[in-house]
Amino acid sequence: MNRREFIKRFVVSSALIGTSASAAYELLVRFSNGQGHQAVQTIQQQSTQNSQGSSTATSLIQTPSGYVFITAVSAIGGRSSAYFNHPTYGNSLLINLSGQWKAFSATCTHQPCTVDYSSGSSIRCPCHGATFSTSNGAVLGGPAPRPLPEYGVQVDANGNLFVTAGVIN
Repeated sequence: MNRREFIKRFVVSSALIGTSASAAYELLVRFSNGQGHQAVQTIQQQSTQNSQGSSTATSLIQTPSGYVFITAVSAIGGRSSAYFNHPTYGNSLLINLSGQWKAFSATCTHQPCTVDYSSGSSIRCPCHGATFSTSNGAVLGGPAPRPLPEYGVQVDANGNLFVTAGVIN
């Protein structure tokens, strides 16, 4: 390969790599609404630290049968909602409704768009306006054909939050 061919291939490869990285970033921002990825990182980082800042092995936590450990409630920092990564179903949403935790898939059932929750009794899809109930994920309006998949939630005496490994609705 001569110098001209090498430079041509290098420029094309660099452009493809740059475009791919930019597209991956845009997809991440689009599907996490700019908050989900940050919230997931925060939960994962904080859930492995105790109040003294030292690491705690999550294997020491007694996980109930059929559930997976998500985070310590204290790691959510008093927020009424947070995104997390369900090990089977991916991008998901935790909601605190007056002290009762609910968990749903954060992907709209109409098209793959990340839903939003700010407060109140509904979860909204910003892409096409579908709305879902915070009590059971049922469709309240819009083009969504079925409810958001819901996971069972359990909080143990130590404040560790678990969700079911499978969908409950």
